[in-house]
Amino acid sequence: MPPTKAPTPGRNPSGKSPARQPAKGRPTRTIAPANPRALSLGGRGQGLTNLIRDLRGEIRRVIWPTPRQAINMTAVIVALSAGLGAFLGLVDFGFQELFRVVLQWAGAGGY
Repeated sequence: MPPTKAPTPGRNPSGKSPARQPAKGRPTRTIAPANPRALSLGGRGQGLTNLIRDLRGEIRRVIWPTPRQAINMTAVIVALSAGLGAFLGLVDFGFQELFRVVLQWAGAGGY
């Protein structure tokens, strides 16, 4: 009779890891859809109608910014974009000049 191996701690004899158990005293949580009603594909145009109705309902729940907030956010984005563009332009110009100097030093003066 061949010798048997002792089971590895933390694993069951089949070699598979055990299933995770919920913490004691906590109920198991399941993931359920927010809207259990699915788009029906049976009626003609029914799925599209439900989609548009759901879309309108979601858009009504959005917290839209005030006009002042929208102006402030737009100004911040424009300023950051201009600053980043200027920074990248300076970096690009610096590398262009650096390569021009390196190429002149290497003897490629026609560049």
